Amino acid sequence: MEAVFLVQPWVQTRTAMDCCELCYQERETKDHLECKRAQLAAYNSLLAVLKLEKGPEFDAALKKLEEAKAKCLSKTKPDSECHRQSQDALKHTLGIYDKVLEDYRKRLPTRAPPRL
Repeated sequence: MEAVFLVQPWVQTRTAMDCCELCYQERETKDHLECKRAQLAAYNSLLAVLKLEKGPEFDAALKKLEEAKAKCLSKTKPDSECHRQSQDALKHTLGIYDKVLEDYRKRLPTRAPPRL
């Protein structure tokens, strides 16, 4: 069960990255507003999880994501600089959760392969 709580923030981060990418691609179409709603939901979900985490690396990730959200999601049409800032913040967060999951994998007991 512990693994579910470790994987969820990683999935939320990947979802936010995908929404960010799709919104940037759709910035010139009429579907952009719906896309921004999905991106905002993904960001808010990830920010809520980060606020519960302890440690300076999570505080730094939270700050980067809040800055990107304030700057980029408030724009009508994101520019390339804004997109880069959002992606960088999300990649930074994903890296943190990659390390968390790797540490968890290392703590798992090793199992012998099944005998056939």
